[in-house]
Amino acid sequence: MLGRLTVRARESYEEHRDFFLLALLFATFRFMTLLLFEPGGYILDWSGYYIPGASFVQFSDWGYYPIVHYWMEYPPLFPWLSVVIYRLSLFLPLWREQQLWYDLLLGSALLLFEIGNFTLIYAIAIKLRGREGAVRCAWLYAGLFFPLMTLLFWFENFSLFFLLLGVYMILARRPVWGGLAAGLGFMVKLVPAFIAPVALRVFPKMPQKVAYVLAAVCMVLFIALPFLATNATFFLTPYLYQGSTGPWETVWALLDGYYSGGETTPVEIRFDPTNIAVSFHESAFPYGIVAAAFGVVYLFLYTRRIDWKDDMKAVAFCGLSIGLFLIFSKGYSPQWIVNLLPFIVLLLPDLRGVVYSILLMGANVLEFPVAMVLLAEHPWLFMVAVILRTVLLVLVTAEFVLFLFPSSKVKRALGMALTSVVLLIFLGGAPVAALALRDYSTERYAENAYAETLDHLTGEPEGGVIFTDQSLYQQLYAFLVRKHGLYLVEANEALPNVLRDLAARHRTLYVVYAGSEDDERSNPAVEGWLNQNSFPVGVQWLGNTRLTTYSTPISGLRDQPLQATFASQIELSAWAFDPGPLAPADVLRVSLSWRSLYPTETDYTVFVHLVDQDERVWGQHDSPPVGGSRLTSSWQPGEEIIDNHGLALARDIPPGEYRLAVGLYDPATGERLTAVTAGEALPTDRVLVGPVLITGRES
Repeated sequence: MLGRLTVRARESYEEHRDFFLLALLFATFRFMTLLLFEPGGYILDWSGYYIPGASFVQFSDWGYYPIVHYWMEYPPLFPWLSVVIYRLSLFLPLWREQQLWYDLLLGSALLLFEIGNFTLIYAIAIKLRGREGAVRCAWLYAGLFFPLMTLLFWFENFSLFFLLLGVYMILARRPVWGGLAAGLGFMVKLVPAFIAPVALRVFPKMPQKVAYVLAAVCMVLFIALPFLATNATFFLTPYLYQGSTGPWETVWALLDGYYSGGETTPVEIRFDPTNIAVSFHESAFPYGIVAAAFGVVYLFLYTRRIDWKDDMKAVAFCGLSIGLFLIFSKGYSPQWIVNLLPFIVLLLPDLRGVVYSILLMGANVLEFPVAMVLLAEHPWLFMVAVILRTVLLVLVTAEFVLFLFPSSKVKRALGMALTSVVLLIFLGGAPVAALALRDYSTERYAENAYAETLDHLTGEPEGGVIFTDQSLYQQLYAFLVRKHGLYLVEANEALPNVLRDLAARHRTLYVVYAGSEDDERSNPAVEGWLNQNSFPVGVQWLGNTRLTTYSTPISGLRDQPLQATFASQIELSAWAFDPGPLAPADVLRVSLSWRSLYPTETDYTVFVHLVDQDERVWGQHDSPPVGGSRLTSSWQPGEEIIDNHGLALARDIPPGEYRLAVGLYDPATGERLTAVTAGEALPTDRVLVGPVLITGRES
């Protein structure tokens, strides 16, 4: 017995060697992917199986089970398979990622069905195209992306197995096995039952038809009766739920004014049967008319004269049924496409079929996650994806119709239509990508944690923006690089040369600080150098960042000697300023030379105000000396301090002659120090210097 089996296995291997080799790679590739990769890539992290309410399996920890204690939107086979696998996974000690063993065991179980799908496609293709054509169909399916992706996060491969098994049993003329497959598939999802009408036409004799129906009904009742007896309401949920929801992700949803995906009732409230009929959006769309149109189209095609003995036509009508369902369905989810792809592979194993497959999968990815995640606030791309996918479904379904009713004219028309779609995608791809990138950038800008800083810098004059935190540099780069030069620097021996080069390159420098460890390490050195070698204009807190603005040095400052003493402690010995004339919105650069006469314990603030004859202030800069890096309490008698200030002039400053008011005050009390100058007999609280000339035009 064992010897005969060994010989038979060896003969089978020799006969189907190419398929066995491909199947081995197919299974290994998918298992390793299941173990090491997650779907969603960089766009969306789907850790584990992204099934709505996936945490339902954990209710079994408290003794609660699907369909018995709470409802699910799916028939019972998959929920119960998940719960059984979850209970088995608990026998393995938890890894750091608690879902590891459950996801791996569930994925492995689904992988068995996916291997079955691969095998069934080969077996069906043998009947349609012989061994050589079957190998081609097998490797075409192995190269498709979406069946692999679906294996990693959904259970569509599970129901697809029973769909393909049902097709194979129809071609093998085995009504009982075909009926059992249809019944089992119906208890996983509704789609596998769509081929039942084909079986009733392919099986020529009434006993075969009756056997098929009885086998399907008996299998459904065998699974359903225990649940009906326990909780009939929860068992009927899939049908009640579908009837209560509005359209989603279809052209019918677009016509209904809904531009997003489907939702599901939170699993925590599914213990209450009154929560079954919950719609995730208000819908006024008359879907009953669409469903009736589907019935009319389907019955029209179903009642035509077709040679049902022709296996190719039988498979084509099965594919046609799936295509019509996807076109007329109220809702759509990206994983559903795996129900159609095998029929494209079986019926169109050529360039035409590959193009259809690539375009359909591409439309799916464009729809989700690109449009629904990257551009969630801009539904136009979602609409483009839905319309493109619908057009492709119509064309593919029409291709299947051609197998039933051949027409060279229609085939040429479909070829031209497909070519037109491809050309439209290539020609329209660039502008669509540009618009998508624009809207993507708008969304990222709106949700950026540093949007206030971006708003401010976008409105500021061109300059160099200095970062000492790499993460912040990366987050803001794309939004600022078109207007400003962006530079990431760090405190090291090369820093003075780097900053000197930037000061020579830009009239204005902005230093962004967010308080990170990198900022704390390098920012003091950066601002310390700039405080001494450029002109601080101002410091602003913009949400969660501090922005310090500097005006860089220019040659030719007008140096003016001066002798003014403040509180007999500090002397202002000279000042220098831009010779001008200056224009509105310019920065007036002022350099002050201080000398300490006696030690002081108070840290005074320097003020520099540009005033007109009526004492109105048109520009000012208040700051501790040297941007706060040389506090007056640290000055030594006789020490000379060069203190630079940048005054941002008002945009509406009138042309004319102005003066600078310079002094010091105690920031704790606001009290100014008295000043005595050689030219004034009485003490004042400031020194007036100038003149400063302002023109009437912005530079």
